[in-house]
Amino acid sequence: MKSKSKNQKKTAADKNASLEKVINKNEKIKENVKQAANELTSVNEILKQEKEVEIPVQIIKDAINQNREVEYKVAKAADDLHQVNTELAKEVAERLVIEAELSDMKNDIAGVRDDLSKSQAKEEESRKSALHDALTGLPNRVLFEERLDHGLIQAKRHDWKLAVLFMDIDNFKNINDSYGHDMGDKVLLTVADRLQSATRGQDTVSRWGGDEFLCLLLEVKQEADVVDLAELIVKRISEAFTFKGTVLSLRVSIGIAFYPVDGETADILLKNADTAMYKAKGTERRVVLFQNSVFN
Repeated sequence: MKSKSKNQKKTAADKNASLEKVINKNEKIKENVKQAANELTSVNEILKQEKEVEIPVQIIKDAINQNREVEYKVAKAADDLHQVNTELAKEVAERLVIEAELSDMKNDIAGVRDDLSKSQAKEEESRKSALHDALTGLPNRVLFEERLDHGLIQAKRHDWKLAVLFMDIDNFKNINDSYGHDMGDKVLLTVADRLQSATRGQDTVSRWGGDEFLCLLLEVKQEADVVDLAELIVKRISEAFTFKGTVLSLRVSIGIAFYPVDGETADILLKNADTAMYKAKGTERRVVLFQNSVFN
């Protein structure tokens, strides 16, 4: 495509030069005809004077010879003009061909751009599908781990603190067995929506798998703020909802691990948050910290 474009540009430039040359020929012919017309006027003036006064024979001969030269110039100009018109018609035809080729090339480029746009859209769709949960649309385990790793880098660099919340829906298997998978999907979607509405835009809510969800909180200032958020989530998710005539209330258990006091790597933080979550299942509060420590 690139090579073809260069050749077409070169051809177009050559044709412009060729057309300019033909036009210059046409201008030269005009000058010759004008000159011949002036000479013919001079001859006619001499021949007119010959009728009124006696003019030397040599002058008359010169005038007649000049008249012949003018006739020759006019005849040559007519031939040259015919040749110019032929060349001009050829140039116009070739320019039309070039314009058609350029139009085809523009269409080809437009087609390539369209294909590229579609390819990029498919690539983005594939990436989104690979990094998001198919049911809830939340970031999946892979994307959550990427963001946690990036969050830890930023936390270490800027001396920030972050928190990982590990959540599990209580008795989810019984809900699926008693009401069917449609109800199970509705429960998961409801939990996902309520988690997103309770957290900040900069936080990451993820479906870890099954009925497990995680939340990554960045730039944590106070441990108490995270605990308050976790209790708000428990309360928000416990609100009853109706699906196909069935009213259902949910409960979640939440375990919390903080960086750096509960771990400095992603694996340790996730493991400790998971451990705290299982401890939370046996409490009325449903929220447990991995360590009952506060930031210094």
